[in-house]
Amino acid sequence: MVGAAKCRRWPETEAGLASPARPAHYQIVITRRAIPADAAAISALIDLYVPSGTLLPRSEKFVAQHAHEFIVVDRDGSIAGCVHLDEYSPSLAELRSLAVAPGAQGGGIGRALVAATERFARARDYSTLFAVSNDTAFFERFGFERRNIPELDLERSEVSKYKGVFAKDLVVDGTGLNAPVAA
Repeated sequence: MVGAAKCRRWPETEAGLASPARPAHYQIVITRRAIPADAAAISALIDLYVPSGTLLPRSEKFVAQHAHEFIVVDRDGSIAGCVHLDEYSPSLAELRSLAVAPGAQGGGIGRALVAATERFARARDYSTLFAVSNDTAFFERFGFERRNIPELDLERSEVSKYKGVFAKDLVVDGTGLNAPVAA
């Protein structure tokens, strides 16, 4: 397991963030919002994927300052997965820093983190959620489509400019909460 930081468990208080996900061959996966005390473990997990260029580094200080924007999966007191919801504009947010500990892959953690991030984005009334990745198949499974995001073109880093951009529209359903677009 990654990181030495121990994490307490508590019920989610913000709409749409508790997320049990359990397809038949997966374990039960519960997501929760990160807290500043998770920062060292989250940063260490992300750092596993920096040398390959899969992720950009996130310092412990950055994660602690933005902990309220991170969602994690805690397994026996260690962070087994994380994701960051980063606002680009009032209607546009990025799913960033999606990472699952190598020993925890294949159990539905990535799937649960993406689903929790979509709920979090809807709760914050974003109309579009996007991700920058080379893993086309992974994001297409969740209804993301390859798309040009003009706001992103000006800010893309040397690492990310060669990756694909995948986006998913989240439509307001008239109740104040966003609903998924019908497939």
